[in-house]
Amino acid sequence: MSIGKKIKKKRIELGLKGIDLAEKSGLSPGFISQVERDLVNPSVSTLKRIGNALNVPIGIFFEEASSKEETNEFPVNKSPVVHENRRKTLSPNNGVIFYLLNPDMSGDIEFILDILEPGATTGEELYSHPGEECGLILEGELEVQLEDKKYLLKKGDSITFKSTILHRKTNTGKFKSISIWANTPPWF
Repeated sequence: MSIGKKIKKKRIELGLKGIDLAEKSGLSPGFISQVERDLVNPSVSTLKRIGNALNVPIGIFFEEASSKEETNEFPVNKSPVVHENRRKTLSPNNGVIFYLLNPDMSGDIEFILDILEPGATTGEELYSHPGEECGLILEGELEVQLEDKKYLLKKGDSITFKSTILHRKTNTGKFKSISIWANTPPWF
C-alpha cells in the first residue's frame, strides 16, 4: 500500500475528514488530498507533521503489511539479525535514503542508517517529534540545524539532542553523507 493510501486509511480510522487532518497538521486541504492520492511525495518534515497530527510514528507509512503482533520483545521465531540486503528502506525525499537497522520498530530504540546525496535535505521545513536522538557521521559531512543554530558535522563527529527541538538535516558537502542515528523512543 502506498504512503498516501496509508495516511488516508489512518485518517479514516480516526474518524477525521481531510480538512481536519489539514487543520491539525497545518497543511492545506488541497495538499493533504494530493498526498493521499499519491500525486506528491511529501518531505520528511511534512510526514512528521502528518504523523504528529495522526498521533503515529511516520515509520508506519513505510511498513509493509504484516499480521504479526508488535510487542516489546523479539518473538522466539523472529531473528534479531537484519542482513544488509534485507533492510527496510525509507526514502522520504529525492537524494535521501534511510535504512532501518532494527528488525522492526517494536523495541525501545531504533537505529537508522542515513544516506544523503550532495544537496539533499530531510525537508525545507524544520520538524520535531517526541524523544531524543544521537547521530554519528561515518562519511562525508552533514549540517544539522537545531532551530536557528546550524552545526556542520564531519566524519567522526556526533551530535545528541532532544527531538522535540525543531530540526533538519542537509548534506551541504560535495560527497555523499553517511551517518547512523539512534532514536528513542522509536518514531520513524
